[in-house]
Amino acid sequence: MKIYCNRTELNKALNNVSHSVPVRTTSNILEGILINADSDRMILTSTDTNMTTETVIKAQAEGTCEFVVPAKLFSAIISKLPEEDMMIDYDNGKSKINIKSGGSSSEIICFSGDEYPKIRLDEGENVIYLDKEDVKKLIKKTAFSASTDEFNRIITGVLLEIKDGSMKMVGVDPYRIATYKIDIDNSSNISVIIPAKLIIEVSKFIDDEGDPKMSFEIIDNKVVLKFNNNKVIINTYSGKFIDYERIIRKEGNINIRVKKDDLLRSTERASLLASVQNNNLIRFNIGKDMIYITSLNEEGNIEEKVEIINDGEDLNIGINSRYMKDALSVIEDEEIMINFKDSVSPAIIKPLKGDKYTYLILPIRMN
Repeated sequence: MKIYCNRTELNKALNNVSHSVPVRTTSNILEGILINADSDRMILTSTDTNMTTETVIKAQAEGTCEFVVPAKLFSAIISKLPEEDMMIDYDNGKSKINIKSGGSSSEIICFSGDEYPKIRLDEGENVIYLDKEDVKKLIKKTAFSASTDEFNRIITGVLLEIKDGSMKMVGVDPYRIATYKIDIDNSSNISVIIPAKLIIEVSKFIDDEGDPKMSFEIIDNKVVLKFNNNKVIINTYSGKFIDYERIIRKEGNINIRVKKDDLLRSTERASLLASVQNNNLIRFNIGKDMIYITSLNEEGNIEEKVEIINDGEDLNIGINSRYMKDALSVIEDEEIMINFKDSVSPAIIKPLKGDKYTYLILPIRMN
């Protein structure tokens, strides 16, 4: 059976579904991409059993068919085809396909679609529509902070909370917390934990094309995201997330106001002498109108000065420079507020007004 489609559209669809093709698996069928074709469309599906991606493109087929192609080989061939117009000739009897475009012809094996795992979901009852840009911000500004330690699986996920007309995402590891929230037109009360590495993969192909809106819903302990011609299904974690709000509420009496870019650039320079072996330590010597940021090792020392407004006491505190850079790099505000209590309590970064974001960083004890 012959299927006709556009090479560029198919190549983009393959790039999208590649995000849920497992890197390592004991199941050969999961190394493939499921293709369903009918008279006017082609549906491509991939899964690693934790995340499933489905992308639809326009196509013309002589009938209906379903087969699985080797993901890497098929994608490589499609990306190199010489012309936009292409044809896939599926031979069910011989379990193979022939891919033709211009003067190019490639024949590869395929497998029966009957062997590929299918996910069937009940209908969702509460669909939430969001701006794609807002969703990308939620992920970018928090997921980096999620733990990578699989021994504490819950915090390798990000917490997604919907309540009081807002949606908040929270990333946590043993040494830092990142929160960011957006306003939404929905009165639901929802709390789910989504694997951080999977939601980061999704953010890589949420693009600016087509409808600026996307949909979000929870069905059968799964998050279902739909945008443009894509549907992504992610298994959520079951369990209790840490009480991050209790930690964030413990503020001190030292509040400094500082220009974010000045602090970021100085932190970047000071970090040049910080080492992983020493927890990326840099020192903040906080006065009334200046932070002195220093780092040193056997190769030398660096000192930076950043103007601030400090309404509290002076303070010396050790900071993990990588964590500070991670937080400052995703903040868009020109000025920020950083709250300190003492040298053994967290630094808490917040906006000057409101509570759109919070970044908490535990200090490093200094000798």
